[in-house]
Amino acid sequence: MLDHILRGNFSNLQDSLHKATRKLEFWLLAIWTSFIAINITLVVRLGENIDEIAIQILTWAVALLLAIRNRSNFKFESTPSAIAIGTLLIIWVLLKSLLTRRTTDILFILTPVMATVGVALIGSGWKGLKQYWQPILLAATLGIPVAFLFAAIEKVIPVNVFTAQFANSALWYSGVKVVQNGITIVSQFGAVEVARGCAGLPPILMLLRITLMFVLVFPVSKVHMWIMFPAAIAIAFIVNSLRVALLVIVSGQADAFKYWHAGDGSQIFSVAAVAILLGLCNYLTKDDEDEYEDV
Repeated sequence: MLDHILRGNFSNLQDSLHKATRKLEFWLLAIWTSFIAINITLVVRLGENIDEIAIQILTWAVALLLAIRNRSNFKFESTPSAIAIGTLLIIWVLLKSLLTRRTTDILFILTPVMATVGVALIGSGWKGLKQYWQPILLAATLGIPVAFLFAAIEKVIPVNVFTAQFANSALWYSGVKVVQNGITIVSQFGAVEVARGCAGLPPILMLLRITLMFVLVFPVSKVHMWIMFPAAIAIAFIVNSLRVALLVIVSGQADAFKYWHAGDGSQIFSVAAVAILLGLCNYLTKDDEDEYEDV
């Protein structure tokens, strides 16, 4: 193919590209997997949030699983323009990955979806992008500018106020004497201010991502799908609010407060929320799996 291009003979270029991309199927997967390894390594080294690191690894694992599972359905028919754009995207992603120093950089955040789209363009061209919608969608969830998203939501919805109200109600019904003043909860144990970081948006986003992965991997009916996503929001909000209520109780104990606020104790609530969500999803999809097997 390269000899024909150098000679200026483009008559059989389309057929040559078709054969070349089929031979490149393995190498495209290898390039994408290499980028995934680089991305995960950078996130683990530069990231500070354990939940975000875990979700990053899980999302890539599921995206890779879906790509391998559906590989027999992929059609490798690319075009020169798609190959050129895809190659440029991959080169840019590699350069950005080598030069990045922080995972919050907006350009670094976009590298997962750019790398995935770049590989898809090289493999199947512009028309074939829709074949890779599942890996691209999952990669796009890693390209969400979380800080900007949370700031925009909090301008419209006072999530920290709702969290404080729910935690205050939970404590009151438990017999604890509490008084709520805006986002501050005052009790006989001490006072806690529900800042934006504790409002519950990070766990909500985490459970929504996990729900999306579950829906893509397993057969789920539309009815159950519409139940799962609101349930993920509710579970994350309630579990986080209970964590805030616990923080109010231990607010007078510095070591205990630190443990449940930023230490390993905070991860217990994350694990509990994920376990409840997966249990619910498994319960809802029992009938869906039976129907899938029958088909």
